[in-house]
Amino acid sequence: MHINHLLFCNVALFAIAAVTPALAEEAPAAEDNAASGEIIVTAERRATDLQKTAIAISAFTPDRLEERNISNVRDLAGQVPNLFVSRASISHTTQTFSLRGVGESDPIQEPVLAVYVDDVYVPRQIGSMSEFVDLERVELLRGPQGTLYGRNSSAGALRIITRDPDDTTHVTAELGYGSFNDVQARALVSGPIVSDALSGSISYIHRSRDGVTYDPTLGHDVNRIDLDGWRGKLRFTGIEGLDALLTVNVTRDRSDSRSYVPVNQPGPFSRRRSYSEVEPLQHLNAQSGSLRLVYTLSPALSIKSITAVGGFNLNPVYYDNDGEAALIQKNLIHYNDKFVSQEVQLNGEFGDVSFTSGLFYLHERFFVERDGFSRTGAVATAPVSRLRAHNITYTDAYAVFGEGTWKATDIFSLTAGVRGTIEKKRFVFDNKVIDNNRNVVSQSIAGEADKTWHAITPKLSLQAQWTPNLLQYLTWSRGFKSGGFDNRATRLDLATLPYDPEKVTTYEGGLKATLFGSALRSNLAVFYNDYKDLQVSFYDPAYVGSRRGNAGKAHSWGVELENELRLSDRFSVQASGGYLKAIYDDYKGAGGAGVNADGNPLINAPKYSLSGGATYDLPLGDSGSRLRLSANAQYQSGFYANALARPQDHVPGQTFVNGSVNWVLPDERFQVGVQARNILGADKPVGSTYTPSTGVYYKNFPDPATILFNVRFTY
Repeated sequence: MHINHLLFCNVALFAIAAVTPALAEEAPAAEDNAASGEIIVTAERRATDLQKTAIAISAFTPDRLEERNISNVRDLAGQVPNLFVSRASISHTTQTFSLRGVGESDPIQEPVLAVYVDDVYVPRQIGSMSEFVDLERVELLRGPQGTLYGRNSSAGALRIITRDPDDTTHVTAELGYGSFNDVQARALVSGPIVSDALSGSISYIHRSRDGVTYDPTLGHDVNRIDLDGWRGKLRFTGIEGLDALLTVNVTRDRSDSRSYVPVNQPGPFSRRRSYSEVEPLQHLNAQSGSLRLVYTLSPALSIKSITAVGGFNLNPVYYDNDGEAALIQKNLIHYNDKFVSQEVQLNGEFGDVSFTSGLFYLHERFFVERDGFSRTGAVATAPVSRLRAHNITYTDAYAVFGEGTWKATDIFSLTAGVRGTIEKKRFVFDNKVIDNNRNVVSQSIAGEADKTWHAITPKLSLQAQWTPNLLQYLTWSRGFKSGGFDNRATRLDLATLPYDPEKVTTYEGGLKATLFGSALRSNLAVFYNDYKDLQVSFYDPAYVGSRRGNAGKAHSWGVELENELRLSDRFSVQASGGYLKAIYDDYKGAGGAGVNADGNPLINAPKYSLSGGATYDLPLGDSGSRLRLSANAQYQSGFYANALARPQDHVPGQTFVNGSVNWVLPDERFQVGVQARNILGADKPVGSTYTPSTGVYYKNFPDPATILFNVRFTY
């Protein structure tokens, strides 16, 4: 039923386009113009100069991604002020985020940082870690994003925008080999099929790597990578004013699930040893398809439709949640996710007024079957709980949103926006008690529950374009993340008890300056977030398991500064920094009844985040070839991985240094390079989990220093 409605909307839009004459050209494609100092972004659903966009936004073009050794989402760690990206997640294609102190550490929950790939919302953090191959741009928007985008996001939005095919032929082929038998291959072919009417592209990525950790219990290395991904695009522009794009994505991930390094080890401690008895199997197959229709109604008005279907099947995925050879806590799981989404936008610009408006619908079915084995005490003789969670969460989300900007004078502009959201969750569960062989012994709990939430989230912003090169803005906005049900619940009262929506009020001010003849780009943002009913997952000893609930109140405030200086056509430097203070104001029961976290720092919220780097093009005589030398470093101060802020929960600060040398041949289509990561061999923990009631205490460590040699051809 849902798909039929969406198809009808798009057929209708296509028919309108076929009979209505177009009066305007499509907006220019986004680009990085180094000569003018401009980076063109589409964060406001239209092409604008980054420096004249009144949003705290970090933008990365392909050149900048290469300069900073960023080849996937996880490499954004440390590159954006006050963005925390876990350097070690539960699997290669699963990624968790925290922005300005607020994130979602449980990967099966809906993210507070919304991820969009070519304007299509990714509803789960499972499968949200993308390897880059055919990128046009990456945009990271900080602060609530509800009046411009289809899905609510209380912390921000990460937009991954890939290259659309056109009438120009593009060919890219890259092959690399490096440490731990790291094999990387990327390829793109794009170009016209029927001139001025039909174009297409296909891209492919492969990555495989041996593990960086050894497991004596299993007798082989673990934390291995084995990934393949394909993307195909077909673009039709044969009707004047219409731009139709069909995209298909396929991902196959056979990488290991994460094997943790236990603090308690037989013999001397090694950060490269896991003693897990569980084979870290992971079989992920993900597919998605989208149809984007853009029709220019007039020079000032356009309509855009984005229809998407997709999901993933993750079966099996096995986790050992302690890293020890003894059975303490393990989960043998089957996840299945299916979603359908539809977004329709009406965007316009009439004189001094520009606006974006839209309707959004999402239907998602998230299925979980989890066989969990958990020791109920810290000693080896403690009984083991054996439970099967079998549940489905249905989500139906409806929204109407929009914002408009009025240019009151040559200097001042006012932006106002609002979003109305209706969101319904239905939770169906049928849990069992199982034996050691995963056979059903008896019924545990069964039933269903549902709940509907409503929210109105406004936004106001005042902008002052003091000069063509200096923008100042003040913004007040509210964000919303809907409530839900705890799909880890094993008690009937908790399974039917919804947790509340998460709400945030944000105050932000910023300055964006382009100085010294566009040589220096400098952006400053100051913010304060007031959170209510912060959604959290925590371990309750009385419950003997992870629970989902609300933390009451929290706040965060901080400062963000980003600078990029181009000293010449050959030499550029960049430096950014963030300061963050993020506190739980009211978090009762964080460690069980009577164990509170009031006044403690929010998890995954480093106080300081700093990054810097430089790129220099060195000509090699009169041959026409050159060396591109790049180096960058990121530092994040220590943080806590648990709201209780115990010494065992502390993750120390450390610095990561990366670099690359690329030899660009006289025929600039060919390039040979070497990339080095973690050059200084940073080896302190990047994550920690401590659960004394069951004896779980393990760490995650970064990959060691690695090197990759590659060759590239572009046309």
